[in-house]
Amino acid sequence: MELPFELPKHHKCSTLYTWKKRGLITTDDEIQSIYYMYIYTTHCELCNKEFEKRNDRQMEHNHETGEFRNIVCKSCNLKKTDKKIYNHNTSGYTGICKHIYKRCKQGFYWRFRVTIDNKLKTIKSSVDFDKLVEFADKWKIENNYNT
Repeated sequence: MELPFELPKHHKCSTLYTWKKRGLITTDDEIQSIYYMYIYTTHCELCNKEFEKRNDRQMEHNHETGEFRNIVCKSCNLKKTDKKIYNHNTSGYTGICKHIYKRCKQGFYWRFRVTIDNKLKTIKSSVDFDKLVEFADKWKIENNYNT
């Protein structure tokens, strides 16, 4: 079956690496079949929207168990209810994650991000984690935002 788009040379390796980094837990055989399903799926499995570009599709999985669910569009993926504390988030605080940035003195800063209208938005960034947590708690109350 011919693809309706061209893939970069190292697409498979980088895609599988990214999925594992984001918490997908599978065997090597399962991840290979999920990858081919991802490449050849032409419509969102939830809303049936057609994928026009390669970047329109996403692998959707349970963030708590790491179990694969289906191939969906970005909009359907954002509508899922489970939230994830990212692997690089050593804080354990939902919504705040560490962002590596070599131009900062310590090499990283913290970002407070939330989903609004199905879009992930950065509300505030800071090098001071405690102040950012304080800000995030206050912001969530003021904006009636429940994670």
